[in-house]
Amino acid sequence: MNGINNKGILEKAFHRFNKNQVIEYITGKKVGWVLDKKKKNKEDLKNDFLQLEGSLSKQDIKDLAEMNVMKKKRGLSAYTYKFKHLGKLKDKTVEELQKEFIKSFPLNSVYEIVLAGINIEGENIIVSLKVKEYGNYWKSGVQDLGSLTAFYDNKVIIEKNTKKVSIEAGDDNLEDVIADFLDKRLGLPLSPYTMGIFNASYSNNDSATQKTMLIFDFIYNRLPARGISSSFNKVNFKIKSNHQNGGVQGVSVHGDNIINSDEACKYITLGNDIVSFKTTSIYNGSKVNIEFSLKGKDFDRLKIVITDNKSEQIKQEVMEHIQEEYILMCTHGIKEIEKTRTKLEPIIQAFINSRT
Repeated sequence: MNGINNKGILEKAFHRFNKNQVIEYITGKKVGWVLDKKKKNKEDLKNDFLQLEGSLSKQDIKDLAEMNVMKKKRGLSAYTYKFKHLGKLKDKTVEELQKEFIKSFPLNSVYEIVLAGINIEGENIIVSLKVKEYGNYWKSGVQDLGSLTAFYDNKVIIEKNTKKVSIEAGDDNLEDVIADFLDKRLGLPLSPYTMGIFNASYSNNDSATQKTMLIFDFIYNRLPARGISSSFNKVNFKIKSNHQNGGVQGVSVHGDNIINSDEACKYITLGNDIVSFKTTSIYNGSKVNIEFSLKGKDFDRLKIVITDNKSEQIKQEVMEHIQEEYILMCTHGIKEIEKTRTKLEPIIQAFINSRT
């Protein structure tokens, strides 16, 4: 811990904690400490908290430092992958997996991944990861608490029956980092499911792009078959021509049932790809807010985020349904081409009418 500013770590932790958390922490670390009832505000407890510096262990300081830079999750998120074989995980008991893999794995100069837990639930392998990002490594050349800039809690679900892997990665950069870790350290090579197959006739009369048609088919034909009905409340477009929107490469439109707005009709009809969108969805009578983002160089890998503070069971059910239909879309292409055209027809007609 040489060179580590313990007081600075404590000060950051103090500001991150609320009053009750400060009281709880001091009580747990300082034997015999009793709250002075005159200290009514959190700030009144600052000296008591900072005085813990001399009595905290190295592990205590480490835990606080990691907590200080821990990134909060916005909901349940997932990227969807497939695998051909289990690599080093094959034919091992949970005890063997835990003995071999529960440890720290430096991945490169910026990232260290701690495999904190691994369990088997039925035919699924559940991996709990703690990802440490050393964004200030370039200053010191050392991965320590002084160069630690972010700390993430992530989960990976490996489904042996379906050969599907779900990577929970709220930060966009972590998806590739975790996939790289699973390949290099666990011998689990992954391939992302991508929107590369249309598998239907596409004509000049189809003003919307194939990608936009796939998204419409996904939202209006595929998900309803799983009991999920949705309306768009935000859509982001990638503008294909600099002349269309004054040189702007992307544009966002939002509002209730936004897909029928003049702006959305315009960008869809002029052949711009939808690259991210938010929906208000209904599942089993419950309202669920979902964010979809297309990632990667070709905007063909779907990130799904269920943002509501719903029960874990509901979020997991909705996520599984969405992933199953996403896999079918990536494998077979569009499901209902004529229904999709029918859904797009009033949007395209609205734009044409606005020009006459």
